[in-house]
Amino acid sequence: MSATIAIISISVVIAAVYLLTNFAFPTVEPLVYYHYCSPPKYFPGSSSRSNVDSLLNMFVNSASIYTYNNLTVNGNYGLHQCRGDLSSSECVSCVTQAVSLLQSDSFGESGCALQLEGCLVKYDNVMFFGVADTTAMVMSCGKPAGCKYKSDELTQAKVLVDKVVANSGTSYRVERSGEAQAVAQCTGDLSATDCQDCLMEAIQRLKLQPFCGTSTWGDVYLAKCYVGYSSSGAIGEGN
Repeated sequence: MSATIAIISISVVIAAVYLLTNFAFPTVEPLVYYHYCSPPKYFPGSSSRSNVDSLLNMFVNSASIYTYNNLTVNGNYGLHQCRGDLSSSECVSCVTQAVSLLQSDSFGESGCALQLEGCLVKYDNVMFFGVADTTAMVMSCGKPAGCKYKSDELTQAKVLVDKVVANSGTSYRVERSGEAQAVAQCTGDLSATDCQDCLMEAIQRLKLQPFCGTSTWGDVYLAKCYVGYSSSGAIGEGN
């Protein structure tokens, strides 16, 4: 009888842990803005694949010290960069998630770029540090502002976009006015000139997007910079 009770008790504990883990504390999936990889070239277990894995694992340790860093492992080049307002622990968490996703979804690609909500992780077997790249990765806009929406807040957000790009000198830039805000950031390997050129290209693409004209938020990610705005505080798809 006691053995039966013990088995039942263990089963109840296991069920309780399962319910708490999966329902009370569900896993939160990271918000992926884009995930681009080159065609597969490496076989699992090859030295090249091992070099990429070593590089990715180094990012996790690096993120605890640097919000931006670039590293090289035997002809494989990579960088990680966290959004400028993230804390050290948030940066590590984001980079760890990005590395995990890249390793779990990898099929031997020689290069990948993964942009999460708070960080970018990128690697390639071709050196790209300091090389300007304005390739459009993703652009998105929120729902159009309704007739009851405060048009002055939307107008102010658009003004802040111009202002944040004009505010040269730093990689991560923020401009706020009331609830409206705009953010911009370049990867840390770009020169000041290339950063400014990238942001100018990004803002032009954002303005030319026909559906962004009356949207309450919008953002555009190029390969090495991004610009985003919101008239109600939060930036991006979560708004």
